[in-house]
Amino acid sequence: MSENRGRRIGPVGVLAIVAAVGVGGWFLYDWNQTRMERADSRAQINEACQGLVDPDRVMRLAGHADKVDAGERGEHLCVLRRASTFEGQEDMQEFFSLTVVSSHGADPGKSGFDHAGGRNVAVTAKCATPVEGTGVTSVRVTAASELERVDALDPRELAALAREAALRSAARQRCETVVPEVPQALGR
Repeated sequence: MSENRGRRIGPVGVLAIVAAVGVGGWFLYDWNQTRMERADSRAQINEACQGLVDPDRVMRLAGHADKVDAGERGEHLCVLRRASTFEGQEDMQEFFSLTVVSSHGADPGKSGFDHAGGRNVAVTAKCATPVEGTGVTSVRVTAASELERVDALDPRELAALAREAALRSAARQRCETVVPEVPQALGR
């Protein structure tokens, strides 16, 4: 028989096991809580922005925030807020907005991008022909950052969100369109 057989764990060993289980349980709880907040945030983004943008892409734009909710919203507007903590207090701050405008009788031309500085990018999706029944000739989507630090923002990400929303909105309105890819020259 082995000499170790029948040896018991001492009080220090029991304390170490209890501490390990407690710490592991806390990490599991924290991980699950973060996962649930992110899932709730994705649902909020989908609802507020009417499914026009990819929630994961918006979450990346939010930076390190795990929690995003909807601020002001309307038929043609969604504003999203992200959680930020300052001196132990959580606060929800606006960080992204999306505006959709459909036009009737817009000037002919090509679909394209309009980068108006560091904080917003607009995409115009021109319809191949006016939409039967509604007369919509173009859809213009503006994605804007509400962040104070413009240098922390990649305008190409805003442009990609605006392009995605323009294509989805145009499709919902039966506006046949082609929107170019996000230009490489869209600078900071």
